[in-house]
Amino acid sequence: MSRSPNRNRFNDLLGIVVMQLHDDGCIMQMKIRPEFHNSIEGVVHGGVTNTLADAAMGHAAAPPVDGVQQCVTVESKINYLSPAAGELLVAEAKVLKRGGKLIVTEARITCDGKLVAFASGTYARVRPNWRE
Repeated sequence: MSRSPNRNRFNDLLGIVVMQLHDDGCIMQMKIRPEFHNSIEGVVHGGVTNTLADAAMGHAAAPPVDGVQQCVTVESKINYLSPAAGELLVAEAKVLKRGGKLIVTEARITCDGKLVAFASGTYARVRPNWRE
């Protein structure tokens, strides 16, 4: 599987795809697979929904450079509004405020066009060579 500059191995594993990326937002999607369901047949596990929201908000906060993420999650919150049951999850994230190092974001997550969750998060910029 090839990787584009806007994806990472974890996103590849889940099938998360960047559909749109711009200065203040990001749209990502993932096709729902049976292994993403919780114990209720056909309903996506909340962790999958949250992962997609986090990925989209992180990309919106600080898009990857040469495939390397430029921020990490400081905190995030998600409200589940309806069960996600369908074929396609989409997260549309946007930046609410950019500070010196911290960026505040929000995301709306839909399943087959129906709003199923709302998330917010704070992200901190990091240097790609932070281990040095």
